[in-house]
Amino acid sequence: MKKAFPALAGAALALVLAGCASKGPVVPTPPTVRVSELQTLSFTPELVQLEAKILIHNLMSAPMDFERVDYAMDLFDKELFHDSFNGMKRTNGDGNQTVTFPLQIAMDDIAKQVGDVVAENSVRVTFRGEVYPAAKYGFDPVPFTGSLVVPIPRVPLVALVGVRGVPLTDSFALTFSVKNTNDFAFSVDTVQSFLLLNDSRYSLLHTLQSTDIPPGESEIVTLRMENVQGKALGMALNLATSRDRNFAVTGTIRCGTPYGWVIFPIRLEGSLK
Repeated sequence: MKKAFPALAGAALALVLAGCASKGPVVPTPPTVRVSELQTLSFTPELVQLEAKILIHNLMSAPMDFERVDYAMDLFDKELFHDSFNGMKRTNGDGNQTVTFPLQIAMDDIAKQVGDVVAENSVRVTFRGEVYPAAKYGFDPVPFTGSLVVPIPRVPLVALVGVRGVPLTDSFALTFSVKNTNDFAFSVDTVQSFLLLNDSRYSLLHTLQSTDIPPGESEIVTLRMENVQGKALGMALNLATSRDRNFAVTGTIRCGTPYGWVIFPIRLEGSLK
């Protein structure tokens, strides 16, 4: 019976060796790279914010290291900028690595290509580059490219509709209209605004009455006083000590669109009765 143990051990060792042999040597194979995402995040009068992602797939069974990514962005087929990123991680065998690139385009750069903007009525960008595997593998840089065309959102038309209630109290409300001048629907998401009266500034709260505004349509947005309690006396004195009832509302409106956020400033002027 004791002689059976060496035989069993030898059989187990043979199975292990056979399993190792079946894997075979690691075949040098360059990774694949593609642009997995390219989208606009927001538009302001100054900037367009974008985000690009590339997906790197390691085709080998062994882990792979990378040296860097060289990337560039083209605006209407003209290079806008180029840069490098060297913070890549080791990628496991048959594994993936996603690298995210925050990008932005100045509206001034778009305005410089006014002919292309007028002709296409949109922004056309291309994100391209090369991924460099570590030099020890002997692979050439792996190229990638992706393009995006999005319309340039038009700023909605904003107009004061009126005020109601007792000025600077809980009943006070200011309403204005927002007209969608785009070919796509959007929604008024957030209004950050302040009432300026007699050199004093009061926060206003946004009360949304409608989410989506179809193309060419208008909706009413209501603003109310914020945190009136505890400030009523000071606000009443502000009104009592001045005959000037002219006011201004300033702030920003953030609208949701299929192409990201559209953020623009507002200024409305009127008079309290």
